Amino acid sequence: MAAPSDDPAAQYELARRYSSGEGVPVDRERAFKLFASSAAQGFAKAEYELANHYRGRTGRALDLDMASSYLERAARHGYVPAQVDLGFVYFNGSGRTPKDLVRSFHWFKRAADGGAVIAQCMVADFYKEGLGGVERNPREAFRWYRLTASRADRCAAKSQYELYASYASGRGVRRDLPTAMDWLKRAAEAGNPEAQRTLGRAYENGVGAPRDPVLARMWLRKSREGVAPHDDHEHEDEPAHVPGPAHAH
Repeated sequence: MAAPSDDPAAQYELARRYSSGEGVPVDRERAFKLFASSAAQGFAKAEYELANHYRGRTGRALDLDMASSYLERAARHGYVPAQVDLGFVYFNGSGRTPKDLVRSFHWFKRAADGGAVIAQCMVADFYKEGLGGVERNPREAFRWYRLTASRADRCAAKSQYELYASYASGRGVRRDLPTAMDWLKRAAEAGNPEAQRTLGRAYENGVGAPRDPVLARMWLRKSREGVAPHDDHEHEDEPAHVPGPAHAH
C-alpha cells in the first residue's frame, strides 16, 4: 500500500494505519518514514506525531531538541493539541525550555480559540490571576469559566468551583448566593475536593445552606478521600467561608 509522495494527508493517514495495524500489518519503521515525509511538507498532524516520537512516547527515541522543534512547527501550523502541549511546556518550564508565561498564554489562547477546553480553563486562570502580563480581568475570567463549566473535561469541576467563588463574592458577575451554591454543589458532586470541603463547611455552619451535620460530615469526609494525611491541612473546627457582599468588577 502506498500514498502519493505529494499528498501529505494521505501519507499521514497511511502512517497512522501502519503504526496501529489498522487494516495493515504493524510496520513502525514504514510508519515513521511516512510521518517524516508528511511532516517535511508541513502537515501539522505528522509534525505532532514526530514530536511525540522524539519525546519518547513511542518508546523508540528520545531527542528533546527534535521534539521541541516538531512541537513548535505543529503548533505554528495550527494543530490545537500541539498548541495545548506547548502552552504547558512554557507554563511549567524545564531544563531546556525556561518558564515563559507570556508565550504560554499565547499558545493557550490560540488553542482556546480553537476549541480546546483545557486551554480555555487555563486562559480563565490567566485572566483571574493576571499572569504573563495579562491584565487581571474578572469578567473575562468568568466568561471562560462559564464556557468550560459544563463541558466533558477534567477541568470542568474546577471551573464550576470558580463560578461558585465568582457568584459568592460578586467577582466579575453580580453577586448571587443561591446560584453560587448551585455551582458549588455541582463542583462537589463532580469530585472537586476544595468544593467538597467548602460545601461541608457550609452545611456544618448553616452558611449558604441549611445546617445539616450529616451532610457536613459526608462532604468533609469526601474531601479527604485520596488525600495523604500530611496534605490534609483542614480542621473540622474551621468555619465555612462565604464571601461577604461585593460588587461585580
